[in-house]
Amino acid sequence: MGAKVSYYWKLYWKVISMQLRSRMSFRLNFFVMLVGVFLREAATLALMVVLVQKFDGLAGWKTWEIAFLYSFVTLTFRNFSSFVGGIGKIPSFIRTGEMDVYLLTPSDPLFLINCRNTMIWRSFYNIGILAVTIYCAFQAGISFAPGGICCLAVLIFCGMFILFAAYLIVYAISIRVVEVSSLLKILDSVYKQYMIYPIPIYGRVAAWIFTFLLPLGLASYYPSGVLLGKIAGLTMGWGTVGIAAVTVLWVIAAFLFWHVAIKRYNSTGT
Repeated sequence: MGAKVSYYWKLYWKVISMQLRSRMSFRLNFFVMLVGVFLREAATLALMVVLVQKFDGLAGWKTWEIAFLYSFVTLTFRNFSSFVGGIGKIPSFIRTGEMDVYLLTPSDPLFLINCRNTMIWRSFYNIGILAVTIYCAFQAGISFAPGGICCLAVLIFCGMFILFAAYLIVYAISIRVVEVSSLLKILDSVYKQYMIYPIPIYGRVAAWIFTFLLPLGLASYYPSGVLLGKIAGLTMGWGTVGIAAVTVLWVIAAFLFWHVAIKRYNSTGT
């Protein structure tokens, strides 16, 4: 088991180093893109702050608390795209038959698909988004004691892997359905457009759906609420532990669903 983990760890970092060397051959473009991403997110956040101030908050959340929720959603989605977003190629590989190639390799096909297609260099563009998130956290009154910083880091990773689990389930469905673009659009739009606001404003039914059925709230509202002290009965420490435990369960469930689905894969014959 240890040797297998070591093998995948080394392979993963080899892919990362290759991508970084490739992107840094155009250093000026890299830094221009870094500044551009920061300015774009800061401008979007500024507009949201102005709009929310007009309503004096939403569902008991003040302006900077909602701004933190928005930046947290953006950061988790970008981290998901940067580190594990390569699995998004699965539906097209199934349609073209390229999935056959990955299934014939000695390494795990899901790992290889992600390594080959994830644009890991984009994670450096997330530095600007992280800066915005930290600034919003400071303005919203989140503690920057060591415990608060650790909880923030853990919850960012939890959000990223909740998204990974949700998208992996959809990609596993594509093995039988093939065309899942409509489902992916729903996931994208719901997370990036609806999860930037507190879930309670959508009503109890929607809150139940986004918590238990489509766990996007576990990647946005609940982590932000725990950090801000807005979730009744949950302290920052216990709330973080609880969300981390649920995240592990969702990831395990997604992997199990994927392995069941891939066993039913039929080659295109191309």
